[in-house]
Amino acid sequence: MIYRVYVEFKPGILDPESEAIKRTVNQLGFSNVENISKGKFFDIELSSNNCLSDIEKISKELLSNPVIENFKVVKK
Repeated sequence: MIYRVYVEFKPGILDPESEAIKRTVNQLGFSNVENISKGKFFDIELSSNNCLSDIEKISKELLSNPVIENFKVVKK
């Protein structure tokens, strides 16, 4: 079974890279773009089908910083 873990900043956390991209997009004439956020994802393949709790533990303890980031797990 393959799981995809999406990690992104929590609301209110400053993301200077996304802000810089947004400014550049607006300067290119795309004035209707109000917000841009970035994130990362990890694809994890497990040999067992019943391991969602393992994926959540890995995501919380290793793949994300729970103080400033949220994660979401999706079966792929």
